[in-house]
Amino acid sequence: MKLIQLIVSRGFLSLLCLLPFACFAQSEQETNVGAIVSVELDKELSRFFSLAVEEEVRLVDNSIGFDRSVTSAGIDYALFDKKLKLGAYYAFIYLYNDDRLFEPRHRYYFNLSYRETVNSFTLSWRGRVQGTYRDENHGEYKTNPKYGLKNRIQVEYSIFGSPWKPFASCELSNELNNPLGNEWTRIRYQGGVAWRLNRTDYLDFFVRYDHYTDRREPQVLSIGVGYKVKL
Repeated sequence: MKLIQLIVSRGFLSLLCLLPFACFAQSEQETNVGAIVSVELDKELSRFFSLAVEEEVRLVDNSIGFDRSVTSAGIDYALFDKKLKLGAYYAFIYLYNDDRLFEPRHRYYFNLSYRETVNSFTLSWRGRVQGTYRDENHGEYKTNPKYGLKNRIQVEYSIFGSPWKPFASCELSNELNNPLGNEWTRIRYQGGVAWRLNRTDYLDFFVRYDHYTDRREPQVLSIGVGYKVKL
């Protein structure tokens, strides 16, 4: 119960990340440019359970252009006409780390999400608790595994009679077991549009901006496209 209260409280605090983007104009941090491509399959197993599988590749303007690939799979359990969802996921991450080495990582995470639709607007919140196991043979880490908490708020707008659905979101991330303090580590802004191709196929086009609170970390501005199939 305390964990749920913590997630919800952080979720309300994430409203703060809707402050104007002008604050970034004063940042002296380096900004990298990247690209994201993903493919996702969602399959309803029953009235309450669904399966999700996704493959994502991220590129960035480092020395080789490759940032990471993420292969994830999980199960969602839906309640209250699919307004509330509980999910358990595993992700295999293969990335190019800060030591310029290719490193495999394993991540387990649990989601709690809620969505409400009013007229043409849909407001959703997602809280996530995750643990990431990093390979000590490819880097030196103060904490391993690394536990984190993420909160995301998203707004979608349905255009009547149109296959296009604009959306915007903001996500806050903070660590849970950092010996130096569990502060917010990243604010992620994302905006784009979803395009419904037919009853099962969708395309997402978006722009993402990752703002890291550690001034030594470069900011990342990415353009992305995602293909989703709902069965």
